[in-house]
Amino acid sequence: MPEKYSLQTSIVINAPAKKVYDLMLDLNRFDDWNPFKTMDPSVTTKVTQSKAGPGALYEYKGDRIGRGQQVVVSVDKPSLIVSEMSFFGKKKINVANIEFRIHEEPSGTLVTWYMEGERGPGGKFMGVVLGFDKMMGKSFATGLASLKALMESEK
Repeated sequence: MPEKYSLQTSIVINAPAKKVYDLMLDLNRFDDWNPFKTMDPSVTTKVTQSKAGPGALYEYKGDRIGRGQQVVVSVDKPSLIVSEMSFFGKKKINVANIEFRIHEEPSGTLVTWYMEGERGPGGKFMGVVLGFDKMMGKSFATGLASLKALMESEK
């Protein structure tokens, strides 16, 4: 029986929420802060978007991280970007919902990378034994730290 999971990581960025939102929404800029691209030098990516926003598609393929895609499903400018992430395995496709939550606060812009989905027995094994959730949380934190450095250097 599938098991629901969710994880999230946050960071405060010293930049206006609208500027953070605009950069995060443009999938042509995703590789500027994407933590997974640096994990696998063989990764190739393709972005298909007539404009940043719903319908924009980011596809990737790599020897280590496999193949998948992210499509922007909906947005609430400048505070939320919702995407569907598909991971293409040899026998099945796993799907996760991704949200980038962006909230301007007195101390800066709080950005949260949130992911939720369901996993079967293989996913449960990866989650518990291989520490998938911890690894993904660390990857999200690395990506958000890269986003922070990028945003704060582009002032």
